[in-house]
Amino acid sequence: MQGNPSLTASRAELGRAGPSYTVDTLRAFRAERADAELVLLLGADAAEDLPRWHQAELVRSLARVEVFSRAGDGGAHPVPRVDVSSTEIRARVREGRSIRYWVPDAVAEYIAVHRLYQEG
Repeated sequence: MQGNPSLTASRAELGRAGPSYTVDTLRAFRAERADAELVLLLGADAAEDLPRWHQAELVRSLARVEVFSRAGDGGAHPVPRVDVSSTEIRARVREGRSIRYWVPDAVAEYIAVHRLYQEG
């Protein structure tokens, strides 16, 4: 990722046809690195929906799930409050609302060019 050579973005989901489910991505990561510990980081809002995710129990068996709370929400790993959530960003895109200042310009451009999050 920009500014930190220890982090890289995965392209695992880019070539997948149809919906891309977290469980599929975790399976791909597991196939690449069978010995690696996979940790799925979720905001508290996303974690609330986890039981309704596609193959949620398998997600939990493939990766350790760590939940981060918004400041004052009382979760396991509190992080500084940033009032931006991926859920809100996807909803704004789906509704045709601007995400300027919510994400870096390059991210907003990528989302627009690739028409991500257009369908609910």
